[in-house]
Amino acid sequence: MIEVEAKIKISSPEALRKDVRKFATYAGIIQKYDDYYTLEHGHYPQKSLRVRRMKDRHIINFKQRISYQDGVYAKKEVEFVVYDIEGFLELIKDFGFKKWLHKEKKTELYHIKKHFHVELNYVNGLGWFAEVEYLTNHNIPHARKEVLDIVKKLGFDSKDLVKEGYTKLLWNKHH
Repeated sequence: MIEVEAKIKISSPEALRKDVRKFATYAGIIQKYDDYYTLEHGHYPQKSLRVRRMKDRHIINFKQRISYQDGVYAKKEVEFVVYDIEGFLELIKDFGFKKWLHKEKKTELYHIKKHFHVELNYVNGLGWFAEVEYLTNHNIPHARKEVLDIVKKLGFDSKDLVKEGYTKLLWNKHH
């Protein structure tokens, strides 16, 4: 799948909740614990993989940037569940991967339609963000337009969009 998304730093989660509930359905809260691993050391890495713990599952994820236009990213996303996390971590350690960042995020999820949602995220150390995310197989321009339409519907425009990902924001804060 290709993830097409925009991120906005927000000051009032209450206002966003009120606005998003006008057109999206609340789907619950998810706590996410993410550890990032890379082969690159001593600087912000170009490539890494994420090990996410959610409830009793571990999900491995890595992304490849396709494009960035009008404040909206398109990234090819590969994701799979690992049932033996200790074995997986031993394997990647043997290949030279080292943990370089930890992130905790509480996500309030709101569905717009299948493969299209808004997340209200609280990221430890960074604060509140809204993410508008559309998953597509191929039609990036259509997905980008849909994402930007929702950004406008929430009362924001392209100047409000955050270019950096959470890992870059956390890295910059501590380095």
